[in-house]
Amino acid sequence: MLGRQGLGMHGRWRGNDLHSLGSWTMETHLALPVTSAAPAHRGQVSRDLLIVASVTVAMFLFSVTFELREWLTEVTHPLELYQIDELPLTFAALSLSLAWFAWRRWRQAEVELRLRITAQRALVERETQYRALFMENLAGNALATLDGALLLCNPAMVQILGLRTGEEALSRNLGDFYADPEAWVQHREALAQGEKLDIPLLELRSANGRSAKVIARILARPAPGKVTELQVYFADITELHLTQKELADTLRENRLLSQEYLLVQEEERRNLAREMHDELGQCLNAIKLDAVSICALSKGVHPEIERSAAAVVEISSHVYAVVRGMMQRLRPAALDGLGLRDAVSDLVDQWRRRTTGVSYGFEADGDLSELDELTNITVYRLAQECLTNVAKHARATHVYVGITRSGPSQVRVSVRDNGCGMDLNAKRNGLGLVGLRERVEALQGRLELSAALGAGVHVTAWLPLTGRD
Repeated sequence: MLGRQGLGMHGRWRGNDLHSLGSWTMETHLALPVTSAAPAHRGQVSRDLLIVASVTVAMFLFSVTFELREWLTEVTHPLELYQIDELPLTFAALSLSLAWFAWRRWRQAEVELRLRITAQRALVERETQYRALFMENLAGNALATLDGALLLCNPAMVQILGLRTGEEALSRNLGDFYADPEAWVQHREALAQGEKLDIPLLELRSANGRSAKVIARILARPAPGKVTELQVYFADITELHLTQKELADTLRENRLLSQEYLLVQEEERRNLAREMHDELGQCLNAIKLDAVSICALSKGVHPEIERSAAAVVEISSHVYAVVRGMMQRLRPAALDGLGLRDAVSDLVDQWRRRTTGVSYGFEADGDLSELDELTNITVYRLAQECLTNVAKHARATHVYVGITRSGPSQVRVSVRDNGCGMDLNAKRNGLGLVGLRERVEALQGRLELSAALGAGVHVTAWLPLTGRD
């Protein structure tokens, strides 16, 4: 009974069920006895027992009045040879046995009726639950024939398809709502072979002309009568898809802005480094030369002036070294003069001279001479930041830097050490790795970081070479 009237049990619905669900009603088709019928049932039993007792007493009075036993004796006396006179007692025993049999069957029927009522109540409750799940589900649920003719839709499916009522859906075909008719032909052929379709993104064209994006699951299930029906489940992700598209557009714009920002930043650094070299550097050299002249002229004549001039020479040399370091950090001169390969090699040599007890390895494969400006500076800054982090935190004894031109459209940068490692799940306050990731992702590249405590850190970046001037 539930298989034909319940939701989702066997897939076959009667006409009155389609009409009731099409108008969004939640009627129950199973009628149950009400509790007030129990006293009436007991009253009927009492009346029936009273009738039995009355009939028995009346029969007894009738027999006494007309002396039926004596009459039966006279009638059956000639047949005593055949023991016919024993039949009344036999019939009485048979009557009692039949009465006992009927009582036993009545008790059995009562128990069975109670079980049936309990099962029927549970059936109605389960059917109500299934109806509630079907009707109130946020996802669209529908039943259709193997050809796509819709048999039943819940309100969510009606909304997704852009229909007004569930009854309107009964005259439509599922394939009519496909934005790509060829996709429906392929899906129908696959379903006819018994396949289950899980579609991560399906575009629909609703009845009101609105485009809808859904996650779909369609499967073919045999219904009662060996008729195959389609069970259709749609989850509307139109708003989510639009949000994702907006986020993707925003991310693309942010990457373009990041690229422009990096270009402007590097240009400002280049100009600042040039100004410091041309102006501040020349001034410091002039001060140093004048101090050297003063020191030479006052030597042996004015000891105080000689000491002051020597101090000026020392201070100007120190300031010039500081300025030169700042210029190197602002814009590596080797990158402009030597190219990417030699500039990174020179950077590794600088760290080799600064740190003792640490061996450095460097390899560069492929043609690195034709990379664009932004890729060059990104690769250099990546190696520079990684080497700085190794010197500050790693306590490593070996560091490797590798740059590989992997094909015409990608550069891979790899920096690894054998230091103390790090916990990738721990909260970090530094911005070095964050800045590196932003630089790489601004170029639509990919940065991977693998590390473990006591096992060192391995940083790998893949930078595409297409799509930039």
